[in-house]
Amino acid sequence: MNGTNLQPWQVIRQDENGSRYRIGHCATRAEAQRLIQRLRLSSGARPADGSARYLVERVELAPRAHL
Repeated sequence: MNGTNLQPWQVIRQDENGSRYRIGHCATRAEAQRLIQRLRLSSGARPADGSARYLVERVELAPRAHL
């Protein structure tokens, strides 16, 4: 893919109401998991009720049209 910077994994934060927020994009699943670990560590103690969670999802890229 001619040097484009593809980052097919995204990190999502989902709150207790089901609302979802994209936190970031990563090149690999392992990188996305490390991002989640950094977010958890930087936020200090997690809420006792576990109301929010982080998810890793693969982004499906649409095929590019040939010109």
